[in-house]
Formats: sequence, structure tokens, C-alpha cells
Amino acid sequence: MQPSLSTAHRPSLVEHVASALRERLGAGVWGKQLPGERELSQSLQVSRPTLRSALEILAKEGWFKAEQGRRRSILIPTAAPRRNAARVVALLSPLPLAELVPFAHVWTECLREFLGRHGYKLRIHVAGRWWQAENPERNLEILTEQQPATVWVLFSGSVRVQRWFGASPLICVTSGSEHTGVQLPSVDLHHRATCRHAAGRFLALGHQHIVLMRQKTASAGDLESQEGFLEAFRMHPDATPTVIEHDGTPEAIRRKLDYLLRGTRRPTGFLVTHAKPAILVASELIRRNLRIPRDVSVVCRDSDSFLAYFVPGIARYAVDSQFHAQRLGRLVLQYASGAVPRIQRVRLTPQFQPGESLAQRSPG
Repeated sequence: MQPSLSTAHRPSLVEHVASALRERLGAGVWGKQLPGERELSQSLQVSRPTLRSALEILAKEGWFKAEQGRRRSILIPTAAPRRNAARVVALLSPLPLAELVPFAHVWTECLREFLGRHGYKLRIHVAGRWWQAENPERNLEILTEQQPATVWVLFSGSVRVQRWFGASPLICVTSGSEHTGVQLPSVDLHHRATCRHAAGRFLALGHQHIVLMRQKTASAGDLESQEGFLEAFRMHPDATPTVIEHDGTPEAIRRKLDYLLRGTRRPTGFLVTHAKPAILVASELIRRNLRIPRDVSVVCRDSDSFLAYFVPGIARYAVDSQFHAQRLGRLVLQYASGAVPRIQRVRLTPQFQPGESLAQRSPG
């Protein structure tokens, strides 16, 4: 649901910092004493003058008292309203859960259960159209002001969305890779290593023309997939890598396959980044009387439960969704408690499942 745009006030950076401090104070993150200004400014990634202005706002609200030569003692103000951000984790998703692929749907529910056991509530916000907009910043300001949270979790996110959170004082963790130049903690599958490994398996089996079919998205993980795929060919100058982008629709994927299969040098291997397009690619190849894996091999970078219902079984890379949720949940709790001194990036290595769709290249 898109946030309302009816607001008369645009929060300043000082107000954002005050809001972030207020939320952590309300959640009891620091116990009885506020950390020093140096530690706070580094944690919130703001300057000392900005921090001091925010602290002045909270001091007037009665959140703490200052003592000469000592750290500020935290109080519970009687007049200041308690924001409902305490012990709330907000997940910002581009789509409703019902429209996400099964893997994402499952780990989201596992994350909800994991956080619940530790006293946190998971609240899901659907960005909708403005997720990929050229200027999502205004929507993000409104959403985070109207729906405060202890920690924000991004479902991947475009570079502009990630940059906004990276520059804000809000605590934010990305489920997905962060874009170049963005400083955010993240948990993601090791897409670069996965696609490098997949391309290496194709090459070891004698395939010389291999196609990476990836969806044209703003996902940093998909960009890393392409980089890893191409890296595998540096030691194989005689092999031909081809990268094909599509918009995710069946019509676009069919057009790309028609183009590839009409060429003079038909590819014998397809590495597909997402599970649904992998099903379509495999079924369309079979419809064109190409036998899998005898004539052409197919590997999927991702894994979802419905792949088990396709014959022949598609080779793929899998990570347990519950394990993914637990690693993400632990990182969220660490940042919520203020116990993480630096940005952490967790990369989970998927396990290769051979299936029946990858084989030695047939001669001729």
C-alpha cells in the first residue's frame, strides 16, 4: 500500500536523528545511560552538531538528564508519548507476500516467527509502484515517519532506495546484496560465486556457448550474478558467454529464446537466474524438440519448491529458507541492540543440486 502524500512538514535530518534516538530509548536499547556523543554519531552516521541538536530536542522531552562530567542518565519521560516503534521490525517489500516467489514467502514467515520468539513484531509494508521510481525518497520519508520501527529490513531494493536508507540515521538491514557505494548491513546468497561455479561446471562438461538469462531488474544480486558468470570465462578464451536480459514475462523470454536458437552457433547451456523463468526456458526448449540434457543443458541459480514438479529435474542451487531467516533475524537483533560496531555483510553459499538437466555436451 502506497503511503499517503498528504503531509505539510518534511522532517529534517535533526528530526530524523531525534526520532531514531527516541525509538531506541523507548526500546530500552541502552539501559540506564546514553552512550557518548562520539559513539552515537558513529552509530547513526551523522555529525556531532546534528547529533547535539537532536539530543537537545530529547532533553526538552525529558528522556535523560545531564550530569557534569558524566554520561547522560536515561529517564522515562512522563509527558513525551511513547512511539510505537519499540520492538517493531518493518520489512519493506516491493510486492505483497502472496506475489513473491515461494522461497521469499517462506523465509519471511520464518523471520516473523524468529523475531516473535525474541519479543519483536514483524510489520510488512508494500512499496508498490514507487519501489523502482526515479525519486522514491519522498515516499520513504513519509513512510518511515508515519510508521516508525526499531529496525527496517529492505527486500533487496533499488540503488536509490538503498542510498536513502544508507544516508539516513535509521537502522536498516538488507535482505539482498547492497549496491556499489552503499553502506548497509546485508544478508544474501552468494550469487557471484554461485554463477561462477555454474559456468565452471558447464565449461568442465565441454559446453562452449553458454547463456546467462537474467531478469532486467535493479537487484544488486543479479548484477553480481552476471559478474561471476563472466569471471569463469577468463581462463577459457575459446568459449563464448552470452548475457540475455528479459523483463520476466513469458512473451519476452520466448522472444529471447527464438533469437538465440536462430543463430548460427546455437547455445548448448542455459544458466537462468530465477526459478519461474527457468521452468519456462526448459519447457520451451522441449517444445522446440530439444532434448534436456542431451541436446541442451539447463541450470537455475535459485531454488524453489515447485521445481521438484518439473521433469527432467532442473539442476539448481539451494539454501534452506529457515536458515536464511535465522541469519537475517540474528543480524537484525544485533543491530537493534546496538551491539554491532561495524557494518556486517553475510553471504550464504547455496548447495548445488545436480538434478537431471546438466550433462556432458553431445559431440557435433
